[in-house]
Amino acid sequence: MNQLFLQLAQSVTGNVVTIVALDLVAAIIGFVAAWFYAKSVYTPVIKGLETDKANLNNQVVKLKGEFGKLNEKADKLSGRITELEGQLTEKDSEIKNLSSKAGPVGKFAVSTSKGGGNYFNLKATNGQVIITSVMYASRADCNEAIESVREYCTDDSRYERKISADNKPYFNLTTPAGQVIGKSEMYESTAGMENGIASVKKNGISTIVVEE
Repeated sequence: MNQLFLQLAQSVTGNVVTIVALDLVAAIIGFVAAWFYAKSVYTPVIKGLETDKANLNNQVVKLKGEFGKLNEKADKLSGRITELEGQLTEKDSEIKNLSSKAGPVGKFAVSTSKGGGNYFNLKATNGQVIITSVMYASRADCNEAIESVREYCTDDSRYERKISADNKPYFNLTTPAGQVIGKSEMYESTAGMENGIASVKKNGISTIVVEE
């Protein structure tokens, strides 16, 4: 009886050891299978992400370099703007000084025609009309033409010297595009016409605009 019990115990112990061993083998096989699966599936993904990360880092470095260059250009442009503003201030002072030395200037007298059009006469300080503009549909267009006179009156190349049908000299003040801004009276001599041009150069910078 004791011997039978001992054999039975040995048999049970052997089976338990066998089961435990099989469980261990199964766990090891499962672990190895999971490791190989993870390596085959996730490793390429990880490598792809690392490649993307490296590319992004390169782009960041490149953009930082470009940003630095743009900052340098912006600084240079800012300095250039400051320089040009200084030159503009100097030119403005020169214009004011020259205007004050030239003495009093005339005025622009704006009128409205019976048809509703707008035009102006540039008058010298003595009230003499130096040039008369063409007719404009609106006051805004007339004002723009006055600004054009101020801008171009000192440029001798903007004057077209003409001879009328009855052989009298006169001149037109034009824009760079060739548009006539104002037309002079008829003169008896070329010298008189040149004096008229000189008067426009002097009085055309006037900022005085009146209604007549």
